[in-house]
Amino acid sequence: MKTWCAALAALLFSASLTAAPFEGIAPLGMDGVASARAAAIRDALENASLNQGATVKASSLGNGNGDTLNVRGQPLGNYTVLREWQANGFYHVTLDVQPAVANRPAPASGAEASSSSCGPDYRRKALVTRLTVLNPVQIPDLTRFPEELQAELARRMDTSGHFLPQSSSTEAAFALQPSHGEPQLNTEWIRDLARRYGVQFVVGGVVRDAGFEGEHYTFSHGNDIRPGERKLALNVPIISFGKPGIKATPSARRFELDLFVFDGISGALVKRHRFAGRAEGHILYGGEMVMASGVDTATARFFASDFGKLVDAKLNEAVQAVQADVRCIPFSSRVVRVENGRVYLDAGSTSRIAPGDRLQAFRLRPGALPIAGNGQALPGQLGWPEELAGTLVIKDVQPLFSMALPEGNLRIEVGDYVRSAGQEWKK
Repeated sequence: MKTWCAALAALLFSASLTAAPFEGIAPLGMDGVASARAAAIRDALENASLNQGATVKASSLGNGNGDTLNVRGQPLGNYTVLREWQANGFYHVTLDVQPAVANRPAPASGAEASSSSCGPDYRRKALVTRLTVLNPVQIPDLTRFPEELQAELARRMDTSGHFLPQSSSTEAAFALQPSHGEPQLNTEWIRDLARRYGVQFVVGGVVRDAGFEGEHYTFSHGNDIRPGERKLALNVPIISFGKPGIKATPSARRFELDLFVFDGISGALVKRHRFAGRAEGHILYGGEMVMASGVDTATARFFASDFGKLVDAKLNEAVQAVQADVRCIPFSSRVVRVENGRVYLDAGSTSRIAPGDRLQAFRLRPGALPIAGNGQALPGQLGWPEELAGTLVIKDVQPLFSMALPEGNLRIEVGDYVRSAGQEWKK
């Protein structure tokens, strides 16, 4: 049997590299408005893809019994919904579609990548929980080390411009296993923390090492021994009252921090990081590596020391890592009130919500049961199935909350999640 294949590439239209409006349509069926809207958006995107150029491939078998025709559109960029309406049993949308730009240069920074490739750069609410020091005997010289470290991490997350952090000095994201200090992760506990503090993400950590190593020796007199130092006194008549001797002081110090980033909605572990380093030398105020008694961690005096500079660098790395972890996870807020057709959200201008923003509302699927974990690897519940309820348009914004109106006849309830889902960006 003779087989042949013919390929034909044809450019149907020549499109300029500018945004253009395209319309899509879909019937309103049994699946509801949300399903029809999604189908109409797909139809509009297909029209835009074909408008920018299409590749046509045809093939046939020799006996004429098998003929195929494949039409493929061009890649697209991002889009914005300009208008949507219902008429005569159909759902209509008009999209402003950006064509894909070939060989686009890579963003110069993580912040640019966040805003250019993963949707609008809303500020996410995050809870920084109490940090645990695995070996407290290593830090007798540092006053309130875990508390100040936690507060400084939250402060730097806030100044990064990507988070609205809160801190809890009494609650940790997990408990440690007594045998080897590994965290006991519990998705239910993470979801409970996120729900009670009203946040999207939960951050926890363990200081695994802050110990000393090495020694250098100096002549000493009096009672100038600090935590971490040792002294060999000279027991010589007449001069022993001055307590002269040789003092051994640590010459280096290690710092090792494990950081855990959790999604508060599902309780899932998003990423685990380890930041570690070693510092040598002396501190600024004339002492050796061990800080003088009473020095708080998050002070200029501490960060001027060699060990403080190490901690400073690792905290900056931690903030950048958390930002990279969550930048492509859709922004999420909660419905806190529904009144006379108005929907109030627990996110406002401090989260960079603005009038005209379009967010998608999700609710628990009616009658659905929670998805349970399978076996010891996934204990407990994995979460609840959701369904798309529709689109909300922000109309009024206050610093801590915003008011939105639903598009169409949607049933929005208190507790529903509202997200910047999909590719619909702020216009």
